[in-house]
Amino acid sequence: MNQRQVKVTFQPQGRVVYVLPGTKIIEAAAVAGIIINAPCGGVGTCGKCKVKIVLPQQRQGEYLACRQIISEDTVIEVPCESLLSDIKKIVIESDILHTIVPDKRQIKSDKYFGIAVDVGTTTLAASLVNLKNGSEIAVMGEVNPQISFGDDVISRIKYASLSGGLAELQKAVIRQIDAMISRLCKQGGIDKKDVYEIIIAGNTTMEHLVCGIDPSPLGQLPFEPVYRGASLIDASELKLDINPKGKVYIFPVIGGFVGGDISAGILAMNLLNQPQPVLFIDIGTNGEIVLVNNNKIMAASAAAGPAFEGARISCGMRAAAGAVEKVRFDRDWVYNVIGNVEPAGICGSGLIDITAQLLDAGIVDSLGRMSRPEFVIADKVKITQNDIRQIQLAVGAIRAGVNIILKKAGIKTGELKKIFVAGGFGSFIRRNHAQRIGLLPKEISHEKILFVGNTSLAGAKLALLSIEARQKAEELAEQTEHIELSADRNFQDEFASAMIFPVG
Repeated sequence: MNQRQVKVTFQPQGRVVYVLPGTKIIEAAAVAGIIINAPCGGVGTCGKCKVKIVLPQQRQGEYLACRQIISEDTVIEVPCESLLSDIKKIVIESDILHTIVPDKRQIKSDKYFGIAVDVGTTTLAASLVNLKNGSEIAVMGEVNPQISFGDDVISRIKYASLSGGLAELQKAVIRQIDAMISRLCKQGGIDKKDVYEIIIAGNTTMEHLVCGIDPSPLGQLPFEPVYRGASLIDASELKLDINPKGKVYIFPVIGGFVGGDISAGILAMNLLNQPQPVLFIDIGTNGEIVLVNNNKIMAASAAAGPAFEGARISCGMRAAAGAVEKVRFDRDWVYNVIGNVEPAGICGSGLIDITAQLLDAGIVDSLGRMSRPEFVIADKVKITQNDIRQIQLAVGAIRAGVNIILKKAGIKTGELKKIFVAGGFGSFIRRNHAQRIGLLPKEISHEKILFVGNTSLAGAKLALLSIEARQKAEELAEQTEHIELSADRNFQDEFASAMIFPVG
């Protein structure tokens, strides 16, 4: 049974999302890519996540986003002071016109724009920003066309080693980014020649491929990137059609497969100023894990595979219209579909829901064995034994990575003050279901787990608006200790153990 979603509009951001009735405002905001500040962990004690409900009229007033649920179509105003990263403050403190804009003869004009881009293995996201006042004008997401050359970074690295392969991969992603720039500018009603800055944050392999750098060293021990520091490149060199003097800033890589997207995430989440120890997990084709304790930053990458992005799943798809994103069992399967249309497949959050409930029902055992060849959820949506195996691989990689990094720091899971979960699910995932399958630790209370959306794009937007933010990102990347999981002698044992689903 398909359950209808409610429409939530966030102002002044102009973001519209659809969520299930009963969703908390803070979680709906994360779906919209808006990170609301909640230093108390969402227990309602700090009062820093205040928002205003504008419509419906009978519910007008101020509420705590971490406590208030949405039950009908709603318009919500999010004040700047309730955002985790106060962009207005950064704009005020940074001399935007004299640092961001390369052509200083144009300063008298208001036409200064920049574009932030998150380059993921499976998807691309981009935001058009007014560099003078910091406002977001348009945002969009697309599939990374490189997926036709392989659905994970290892297959892309192998393809890049073939004759002409690197050029093909670079051309594909640059062409898509350039097309997104054109569409963003058309949506915003601006000329592409008024775009002066592009900020790109992506995983290590994707940043290499965007720049046309051979990523082959990442495919062999010791898995070292060709470059680590940030890069500033002429947009014309990358064949990106913006202002002729436009520049492209590439976020610094931390090491191995921990790339600029994680540097951007650490920046956006202001991790050093969070209560410690704090864990940050970016769940995608690559699962990156960051631990901050006693102001020391440790980071690792786990090859989760593309299951959470819908790849290698029989009915899998990314979080787009037609994707089943939430599932629960109430005498029958009740699900909701992105866009309120007929189901066409299932995305990552729906996979987690179904797997957890099949475990609870005993249809799947702790070793991942199904009691039947497949299980039908809805028309065109089913789960197979191979799907469960793909989920096990993804969960096992991330879970093993978390266990190893915590052990290296001498920290027990219960000591964590917060867990921030980022990633491209397109919607938040249910904490209890993520914990049931072992994706998130069971030993921590729900209130300490916060879903924060696309922090790579958020960090890229901060870097658009502030030279200081770029410098900070570079400092954070430099001081982060990179943990190479594959070199850890305990990884295989940890991975094998993490493949087993927790007992309910």
